[in-house]
Amino acid sequence: MAFSECKIDTSLILDQKDGVSWIRLNNPKQKNALSKNMITELIGTLKKISKDATQRVVVLKGEGGIFCSGADLDWMRSGIDNSMQSNMDDASLFYRLYSALYNFPKPIIVWVEKFAFGGATGLVACADYALADEDVIFAYPEVKLGIIPATIAPFVIKKTGPAQTKALMLTGEVFTATKALESGLLNEVCKSTDTEQRVIALAELFKKNGPEAIATTKHLLNRIVDDGELNDELANLCCHTIASARISKEGQEGVNAFFEKRKPNWIQVVKSSKNK
Repeated sequence: MAFSECKIDTSLILDQKDGVSWIRLNNPKQKNALSKNMITELIGTLKKISKDATQRVVVLKGEGGIFCSGADLDWMRSGIDNSMQSNMDDASLFYRLYSALYNFPKPIIVWVEKFAFGGATGLVACADYALADEDVIFAYPEVKLGIIPATIAPFVIKKTGPAQTKALMLTGEVFTATKALESGLLNEVCKSTDTEQRVIALAELFKKNGPEAIATTKHLLNRIVDDGELNDELANLCCHTIASARISKEGQEGVNAFFEKRKPNWIQVVKSSKNK
């Protein structure tokens, strides 16, 4: 796959082409474990992409045919020598990463290969579309190590519900891609030979949609999930959101493009950036 731009950091590889930012966790020797440096770089990279109007979709995967083994255990082990405040800061860094992914204004596709354990499942849970090769395995092994899956728990529960989350987090058992699909953690399971093309096709689907509509829809859906209650405030939010969209420039452009049987201008912008 050819990319028009490649930026290599210590722990990440960022490739950008045709409005899609491919982020690869880049420490395969350590099974792409989430180190302090990797998390910091990932948060910073997401922040930059969120402000770049030419980038419409993010794909997150691991380098070397491996997704992620979870938190860097050497980093976790060093916590015994640190103060409570230092350990709180480390935990906050994880939570900031998951929040950045969950609230990211553009579609995020997560592609899982080989395995996703512990903290890596938080990355999967925060995706807008998560897919995995059929031989991938998952686990929440924290309790087996005497620690707690605390920072991923809110995001996993949002994705899979309390019953599935409790069963798998309290047993710590390894589970298959098929079970991850059934639980709602994954959206799709593919043959390994087909996954890349499916990811590319999904990115193209997302790119056809209005970027402002995508961002607003994500925000609205997150609010509905977070509030979890059908009340007057939520009803007002939903009504206000669609009413605003109907009179927005993007909303008018999309409707007019439909009746004029042409592609809306946000698709033309992506093509224009491709030709540069």
